[in-house]
Amino acid sequence: MSKTKHFSLSAALLVLATGVPFAGTAIAQPQPPMPPGMPMPPMPGDLHVRIVTEAPPARRHEVVTVRPDRDHVWVKGNWHHTGEQWSWNEGRWYAPRPHAHWVKASYKKVHGGTRYSPGHWSNEHLVYN
Repeated sequence: MSKTKHFSLSAALLVLATGVPFAGTAIAQPQPPMPPGMPMPPMPGDLHVRIVTEAPPARRHEVVTVRPDRDHVWVKGNWHHTGEQWSWNEGRWYAPRPHAHWVKASYKKVHGGTRYSPGHWSNEHLVYN
């Protein structure tokens, strides 16, 4: 039995020792830079609040379609700023998300333009002091 323990410990030490020189060699290659004038691709979960010089266009009229089932939630369409320009996101029905609610996009006139905060799902609640 002691030979088995000795062998297992020796094998573990050998695996550990051979893995150490290679542990730092896996380096992630950086992504190539975006071509000039191209916006950065959005990252999942990115909610960029930005100051935009021009206000969003007027809201578009939408027709609410038939609800897929009683649990779905209608999210109104809104103007989204891509970092370059305004683009319209059509309203649509969303399946419920556990413990989350929809926070609609907001546009507030500020010095220098309009502060745009994108719409998003959130399970957090705002606290006002």
